[in-house]
Amino acid sequence: MKGYAFDDQDLRTSFSEVGQDHIFRFWKDLNQEEKKRFLKQLQQVDLKECTTAWHDIHKPQKKITNCEAPSAISSLSHHLEDLKLFREKGEEILKNNKVAAFTVAGGQGTRLGHDGPKGTLKCTPLRQISLFEQFAENLKFYEKRFGHSIWWFIMTSADNHLQTQSFFQENKFFGLDKNHIHFLQQGMMPVFDLEGKILLQEKNQILMSPNGHGGSFKALLDSGALQIMDNEGIDYLSYFQVDNPLVYCLDPMFIGSHIQGKSEMSSKAVDKVNSKEKVGTFVKLNNTLQVLEYSDIPDDLVEKTTSEGRLTYHLGNIAIHLLNRDFVKSVASASQEQANRLIYHGALKKVKCLDETGNTLLPDAPNGLKAETFVFDAIPLAQNASIFEIDRLEEFAPIKNATGTDSPESSRKIQLSRARRWLLSAGIKPLPKEAEISPSYAPTQQHFLEKTSKLSIDPAAMQDQKIMIDESGITAAQKYNEQLIND
Repeated sequence: MKGYAFDDQDLRTSFSEVGQDHIFRFWKDLNQEEKKRFLKQLQQVDLKECTTAWHDIHKPQKKITNCEAPSAISSLSHHLEDLKLFREKGEEILKNNKVAAFTVAGGQGTRLGHDGPKGTLKCTPLRQISLFEQFAENLKFYEKRFGHSIWWFIMTSADNHLQTQSFFQENKFFGLDKNHIHFLQQGMMPVFDLEGKILLQEKNQILMSPNGHGGSFKALLDSGALQIMDNEGIDYLSYFQVDNPLVYCLDPMFIGSHIQGKSEMSSKAVDKVNSKEKVGTFVKLNNTLQVLEYSDIPDDLVEKTTSEGRLTYHLGNIAIHLLNRDFVKSVASASQEQANRLIYHGALKKVKCLDETGNTLLPDAPNGLKAETFVFDAIPLAQNASIFEIDRLEEFAPIKNATGTDSPESSRKIQLSRARRWLLSAGIKPLPKEAEISPSYAPTQQHFLEKTSKLSIDPAAMQDQKIMIDESGITAAQKYNEQLIND
């Protein structure tokens, strides 16, 4: 449908041919401006893609056979010499500016009681800086270390694109070069009813929903981000989602492991808390690595244990990946007929829409299907796809829920615990009650140990109950925040 002129008859014919002409049932109620806006939206709908999505969603699920537990490189138990080699190789790649950061940040903070994009949520325990600023400080460390700007791609959604851009502008891009920050919008798909009919949000507007994090591949291509990478000689993309303040935005060891394994896509994994944890599970099906979403994996597989009582399929997916630029391009460019395209999944939701009479429907039960692709569905398409297992308490403290597990409070506790652990491992005593370590001082534990060994520490400075550590050294948290206010 893209590229059509504003011709209502052409559009009506196209939608009618695929059984969607009902969306024009209020056409006579619209004025000329409303009709124009409606036609403009419809031009952006790829009806062939909609048909493909509906067929994907309703394909019978294949029975899972020949399933094995996959192997992983573990940062916890792997040979130390190998880990050192990975880290050195990764540092060299970063030094040569071959890696860009990529944050998937299309969500709003509604579920958390936050009015605005999730990336603007305050996330750290003492300074209370935003998720976006936390990631910016990660990148600033490497920019200072290697003396060059790092490209940062940020994928937003139609709901928060302008708000996100404004937030960066208001905060002066957190001291980063704004010319190396590229915002791109996630693609959208119509929402279907349970019979496959496209739903209306208004009489002149169909109901749209983001096309899933798998849409990031095409968004990177369509926005020109991949062209930027090509022009700048950037070969790798460090992918992470916006809700995890502990993420290593650029991890030398992970990068080195990816390159050493000649992988097109590598993924970080953690040991699952239990079989019911709501994360995808890494498995090997017919000798091919892939992720089964927690809602799709059969109970007999997810609950299977070894003779030692450990979960057989214990590696959980936490949405941290390293991707080769050319691999991203190949997936993004795949046609609907090609085997290397991402398939659509259906998410059954309660959605507000118009009923047949034009009144707003507030359903009591799920009434809509959102068509989404998943980024981890690209794993089986990649050459030498690999898993890098990490310590979840070191790199995983997501903020997804208002209370309980994966909430701001649970994340805060993990962040404070990690900071104390870093201080303890560096031999710093006495330990403060609470500490926050800026990623611009040290984004990883290894960097912290290296820098802190050269830092002259006054034990008296550690007597404060709450301290901040950044490039200027150790500061009482209260004094640090007062300085921020004065600045």
